[in-house]
Amino acid sequence: MKIAILKTSISRKKLLKGDFTPDSEEIVGYEEVDEDEFYGSLVRLFDERLRELCKPVSN
Repeated sequence: MKIAILKTSISRKKLLKGDFTPDSEEIVGYEEVDEDEFYGSLVRLFDERLRELCKPVSN
């Protein structure tokens, strides 16, 4: 899978207001990565959380 490497900048004013939308974005390059490696940590994180949420509630 090919991913883009972005350079993003956000002004301090926006950050202090809690606005995290970028002022500018620039594609710096591209990198070939293994899909399983790239998404693996997200899958593990959400898998644990979803399993906790789906557990039957004991009375």
